Amino acid sequence: MRGALAAAVLLTALGGAPAGAQETDPVAFLEAMTGDWSIVAEGVLGPGQDPVRTESREEARLLGSQWLVAEASAVTAGGRPYTSMWILGWDPHEEHFVGTWIASIQTHKWRFTGTLDESGKVLTLETEGPIMGNPANTTRYREIIELVDHDHRTIRSLILGPDGEWFPFARAEYRREGSGGG
Repeated sequence: MRGALAAAVLLTALGGAPAGAQETDPVAFLEAMTGDWSIVAEGVLGPGQDPVRTESREEARLLGSQWLVAEASAVTAGGRPYTSMWILGWDPHEEHFVGTWIASIQTHKWRFTGTLDESGKVLTLETEGPIMGNPANTTRYREIIELVDHDHRTIRSLILGPDGEWFPFARAEYRREGSGGG
């Protein structure tokens, strides 16, 4: 037993992991999000409103090894074209993800921090921003990005309600272009 523990400590110190251990690699998560993606999203823009469906396209690449830069183009449900930009990276000093998201149809710059789960496939990002339909007030939002497989990922968007409960208001399905899975 003592020998196994010493081997595990030595492997960890040398950058390895004991057999059966699960590692989370933030750079690998970012790399998995690179490529050209087709996106189908559905969301509710306010209480009592019908869901709105949109389709868009995203091109994502790494800037160095620590930053994902993803630019998407889409058309709103009202027919207005727009572009959005994600910049998402790993901060090794703070040991969490950091990022921003901006869109040509908004004036708010969204700032995120987040953590990767133990599986290395689910990133939960937290932010605060204007309440939909009431931009003078703010609330907390949560974005949950899941790597389903190499050619498929999802994003679930939640808003913190006045009752302290998280309410899911949007979901996007990303399919890698040219994979035959879309």
